[in-house]
Amino acid sequence: MTAQQTTTPARSDDRLARLSWRERIGYGLGDAGFNFYWAIIGSYLVFFYTDVFGIGAAAAATMVTITKIIDAITDPIIGGIADRTNTRWGKFRPYLIWWALPMMGAGILTMSTPDLDETGKLIWAYATYSLLMLCYTLLNMPYNSLSAVLTANTQERNTLNSTRFFFAYFSSIIVGAATPELAEYFGDGDRYSAKGWQMTMVVYAVIASCLFVVTFFSTRERIQPAATQEKNNPLQDLKDLFTCRPWLVLFVLAMVFMVTMTLRGSSAAYYFRYFVERPDLLGNYIGLQMAGLMVGAMLAATVTQYIDKRKLMMLLMCVVAVLSIVFTFVPKPDRHGVVDIIHNDAVQLDAQTLLGSEPAEGDRYQWLRHDKIFWIIKERVPLAETGQVLTLENAKGQVISVVRTRADGATSDSAELPKEILWMFALNILISIALGFKPPITWAMYADVADYNEWKNGRRATGMTFAATTFSQKLGSAGGSALMLSVLAVMGYQAGQMQAGASLDSIVYMQTLVPGIFALLTALSLIFYNLSDDKLEQLQQELQTRYSS
Repeated sequence: MTAQQTTTPARSDDRLARLSWRERIGYGLGDAGFNFYWAIIGSYLVFFYTDVFGIGAAAAATMVTITKIIDAITDPIIGGIADRTNTRWGKFRPYLIWWALPMMGAGILTMSTPDLDETGKLIWAYATYSLLMLCYTLLNMPYNSLSAVLTANTQERNTLNSTRFFFAYFSSIIVGAATPELAEYFGDGDRYSAKGWQMTMVVYAVIASCLFVVTFFSTRERIQPAATQEKNNPLQDLKDLFTCRPWLVLFVLAMVFMVTMTLRGSSAAYYFRYFVERPDLLGNYIGLQMAGLMVGAMLAATVTQYIDKRKLMMLLMCVVAVLSIVFTFVPKPDRHGVVDIIHNDAVQLDAQTLLGSEPAEGDRYQWLRHDKIFWIIKERVPLAETGQVLTLENAKGQVISVVRTRADGATSDSAELPKEILWMFALNILISIALGFKPPITWAMYADVADYNEWKNGRRATGMTFAATTFSQKLGSAGGSALMLSVLAVMGYQAGQMQAGASLDSIVYMQTLVPGIFALLTALSLIFYNLSDDKLEQLQQELQTRYSS
């Protein structure tokens, strides 16, 4: 191997340091904070715009696409600035303090719904969402870069990123499972209440800001660039990246993977409201999805000790593709079993419809209301009505089921999940576990690429490396949101009305088949990645020798 030489920087002697659990956990809690924003954006924001704020699907698609592209363009700019930031706290840590409060304000404004006409709503959405994503970039890009300067030890980075994504997914579980419940609680029983969504974001934003402060105080930057490097043109940093084969592969991988994640996350609300017709299960579904992702992230550090990161990623993405295709063939449940009442009009429920079987002489019925305690924990409260038909008025937000007792004592509970829904949940969990490996592995790979560029070109551009990567992620996220909303618009989606035909089929495919296709493309892109674990170990030793001599 040969590489350009550079002025020896003033560096800590613990470049390959092993991190304490205090520092690993402190860093990981920062990503928990970010996911109080990102999880609600990825899983609920599109649904919020169309079904709560009242923006049309086509207009929302255009808005999300334009704002995310603009936001993505800012990433390399912020990356270049962060690389050239010098404070007594380091290059990247200070941003966690400087921008926590502005991001809190932007998040709350994004989930606020002033009484405006259609044009005013769009202007508000453009302005607040753009502000939120700009603040997110100013916080998240330096945070991502921080992982590459805590240590250059490859296995430590794997462990650090597994710890990070454990906390990221843990907070995502909370957001995924609790958001519908919190929106309903703050909305006085109405989960589609604008006030409920705004107050939910207030809670999340306050928690996130506290976690950013914890990360600031519990981490330390150890790896510094050469003293002369900060005078380099940022355009040279970009040129280095776009001539770096491993980074180009990761650029494509991140973009395609984010399409997969965005489609799965943002289509789930539509899938359960209009296909499964069980919106009461949405929080459970997304919460367990995040739990699966967390399990995958926890396993990543251990599994990568035995399998090369590139080979492991290719295998897992193929598994996701196969399972997603299987998911496509899970049929619509033949009965609903539980009714989630979404309006205050008089409702008449028939036990025969909920149970999916004919009544018989001597049948007795007990209607029950599901009072939520926490996430999947519910108390079923018996109602006074015991006939086959139940009539309710002003019952918006109530979840109702029925238990039938035959003359011979046999019982049937409509709340028992149909086998189709059990298959949906099982496949969702398996797909999520496989997908959970990807973030900790690839974020470790981005740090490896920063070291590779330093070894190859004699210059270190950590911030630019991560910023250009998040640029590709945001393009993928924008592409996923725009694809889903555009398809819904073309297929005739009408918010709040039951879907049928092409509109319903498109919702199903966006949750199942299409993410599987993009997962397969992710696997194929890794064929061209040529930075093996063995090669990384060799160049790390060369860098250690270079800067200690």
